[in-house]
Amino acid sequence: MKGGSRAFSLVEVVLALGICAFVLVALLGLFSTGLRAGRESEEQVQAANLASQILATRAAATNNLTNFAIPTADLTKAYGDIYPSGGGTVGLDGRTNSTPAYRIVCRAGTNADTGPRLSQIYLMLSWPYQAAASNAAGRYEVSTYVPLY
Repeated sequence: MKGGSRAFSLVEVVLALGICAFVLVALLGLFSTGLRAGRESEEQVQAANLASQILATRAAATNNLTNFAIPTADLTKAYGDIYPSGGGTVGLDGRTNSTPAYRIVCRAGTNADTGPRLSQIYLMLSWPYQAAASNAAGRYEVSTYVPLY
């Protein structure tokens, strides 16, 4: 038959649909990976900003820790845990009495390496706050030194 009708066969249509489905599944996989990476990046930035805020804040020695400002008196003591039981929880606003977002561990003080004029500070934020630091999905750590005057 010369000049037959032009059409796609069933095999060609099924093959084209299969290729389209494969590409669509791959794109959806990349999309979810991108969303997860974006969320992890946002959590890391929030933790870094909160850690920066905590390190920049000094507070008078008090038994009522409404926020996690590092008490100035603890900087001159022997290096050790600042907060009770080696840690606690803190909200995005840097307060302990708000909705928890991070588990926090802070150690500060002087030691043989720093001498009496320099305080070492170690700060770790981990999330989610319910998880132990060793099982946390995310973690941000910073260590710095503060001169004592």
